[in-house]
Amino acid sequence: MQPTELTLRCYAECERDGTWFALCLDLNLYARADTAETAKAKLHEIIRDYVTEACTVDLPYFEQLIPRRAPWIFWLHYYWYYGISLLYLRPAYHFHDRLPLVPV
Repeated sequence: MQPTELTLRCYAECERDGTWFALCLDLNLYARADTAETAKAKLHEIIRDYVTEACTVDLPYFEQLIPRRAPWIFWLHYYWYYGISLLYLRPAYHFHDRLPLVPV
């Protein structure tokens, strides 16, 4: 059995100025936008482009590019939001981004 999709851990956070950023912890990529949904959508595009490049143009460096973990402080934020969402049943801050794995 082979996996059919790549699952990446992500979360979104509101900044003090009211903008949102979404961060992919497994690839250390982020996007910023005015709303959480827009930031998540932008992050999905960035992840898709990054993985495509890593699997094609930058294939000789694949081992260095995937995974490329974010610093520990961001992981702490992720698990904090994950715990809060379990308590309040709101998965607004943490989410998983899934990319289909298609044979080449």
